[in-house]
Amino acid sequence: MKRKIMITVIFAVFVSAFMMLTTLSGCTGKKTSSESAASSEVVSSAGRQDGERFEEVIQLEGMDETVRYEHVRNETAGFELDYDYEQLERRGEPSHEQFVSRFDDPEKPENYIEVIFRSEDADTVSKAVKADLSQKYGKVIVEEQYMLDRAGSCVQISASEAKNKKAPAGSLETVYIIPASDGCLVATSQCTIESAEGFGARFTYIIQTISVIDK
Repeated sequence: MKRKIMITVIFAVFVSAFMMLTTLSGCTGKKTSSESAASSEVVSSAGRQDGERFEEVIQLEGMDETVRYEHVRNETAGFELDYDYEQLERRGEPSHEQFVSRFDDPEKPENYIEVIFRSEDADTVSKAVKADLSQKYGKVIVEEQYMLDRAGSCVQISASEAKNKKAPAGSLETVYIIPASDGCLVATSQCTIESAEGFGARFTYIIQTISVIDK
């Protein structure tokens, strides 16, 4: 009987010691394999070279889709981003970049993203953009603060309901004014209402990859 009690006590002490060691190891700050993988992915997304291609899984229309991206680094305009090169054609210039749907008329694209650098401050550009959109579209002009994953806070101005034929009928246009040290970046995404769930969602992912870099 005494031997049984002794074995039980030893076993209980062993279990307690094992649980204590497990708890302590969890407090040492060591990352799990999944945390390490996520950390590596963040590190690898920074420092890509212009033209470097990679794949990433995103959600489109409620389903996972593997998208093939190409990294853009424009040091003249002062920004980086990743775009879907299978869906969009890059038209790069030193001062700006444009990404046009491969399915549109190349002379009159309806679905595209454009990013340019402006030397004026973000507040001045925001007022000018809002006035311009008011001339092209109806009364639905929405201005709000918006947070980008890599570029931080910016101004987002959205418009729809084209009028006076100055903007394509049935189009949606969203402009992001992103502050920079010597001015601002103006990122414009435009798509048709019919393609909003497709291109609109893709464009949102692309805009979220914009980051401001030193020239």
